[in-house]
Amino acid sequence: MTTEQLLLLINRLSQAAPVSTPTHISGNFAKCSTRFDGHKTRDVLAFIDAVEVYKSCVNMSDDVALRGLPMLLTGIAATWWQGVKDSTPTWQDALESLKQTFGPRLPAHRIFRIIFEREQRINETTDLFVCHIRALFAQLPQRSLTEEVQLDMTYGLLNKRIREK
Repeated sequence: MTTEQLLLLINRLSQAAPVSTPTHISGNFAKCSTRFDGHKTRDVLAFIDAVEVYKSCVNMSDDVALRGLPMLLTGIAATWWQGVKDSTPTWQDALESLKQTFGPRLPAHRIFRIIFEREQRINETTDLFVCHIRALFAQLPQRSLTEEVQLDMTYGLLNKRIREK
């Protein structure tokens, strides 16, 4: 390679290549398979978590999510939405309304009783037990228990053979 060719190569490489700015593409619920029918046997909190994860993964705006929410509701939940959609201006309002309408209605003291009645069974894996307890903690009002207290309570409910290891 000659000096002239080398200089030409360096010159071409040092020139700024046009930078393409990524276009902001906002997703929608068209391919979301999560559905909620409003029956009390279904878990609205699990539905909301799944929808929030999907919304985040496809980079969906709150406005698009609010407009697309009816695509995910069936049965009584779809009928309910028709009645409240005009009074639900934001995505967060829609989620809060879903929780209040279809979510668990137990007062905190009842949830605490359920937690303390729920000791780990002998044939139950620890990770599954902890998942159940964490789901109960999630139904309590926010900031009602510190993480340290939750850990202490969960540890106290573990099977004796696990605690003694």
